[in-house]
Amino acid sequence: MIEFRSLTKSYSGRLPVLDGVNFRIDRGDFFYLSGVSGAGKTTIFRLLLLTELPEIGEISFNGNEINRFTPAQRAQHRRGIGMVHQDVDNRLLLQETVEENIALPLRIAGLNGKQFGLRVSELLERVGLDGRGKELVNSLSGGEKQLVSIARALVFRPGIFFADEPTGNLDQTVAFRVMDLLREIHKEGCTVVVATHDLNLIRSYRARTLLIKDKKVQEVRLADQHTRRTQAD
Repeated sequence: MIEFRSLTKSYSGRLPVLDGVNFRIDRGDFFYLSGVSGAGKTTIFRLLLLTELPEIGEISFNGNEINRFTPAQRAQHRRGIGMVHQDVDNRLLLQETVEENIALPLRIAGLNGKQFGLRVSELLERVGLDGRGKELVNSLSGGEKQLVSIARALVFRPGIFFADEPTGNLDQTVAFRVMDLLREIHKEGCTVVVATHDLNLIRSYRARTLLIKDKKVQEVRLADQHTRRTQAD
């Protein structure tokens, strides 16, 4: 479904953040993308969303080399991806209602209220916020804001879902609630990629784990402490 081939990415002529990276994500996968702060987790998401482009290498998505897409193709590509960011307060409209925040992508797409009202209600129930659509986002807890962010990311029923440190600022109880929701999304057939450096979270919800280390991507198996490089020789 997604493949990075010999990919290198740097910023402003500095040393590469990612250098000669090769890895593959199959349709229906659930996996973690791990690494220390600054290792390149968010950069990989930006590359997949085409908000960043590599200097060297290719990104294949469903057989298409997406880093060669036109602007119109990029917009269509992004619509098929759900994305939840770590800096949730900077991504939501804090002075607007929960409903308005979830409906924002639908408004941008040109749908009217009658067309998206039912979808917003479905998503509120899905994330456990039914009956709270009229509340201002600014009045919600951090965990509730993250749930609003997840609901908005699901608006177009994406085939792949990216979550960048979705539990980083949450207490353990709320973090597990968020992870349970992401696992439910996965069980419905969505490919889910979770960026995290929280080993306790990874151990509690075991899944394939890719570690960014030394500008490369390694597959890590926590059960036997075995690490296998995914780069081609």
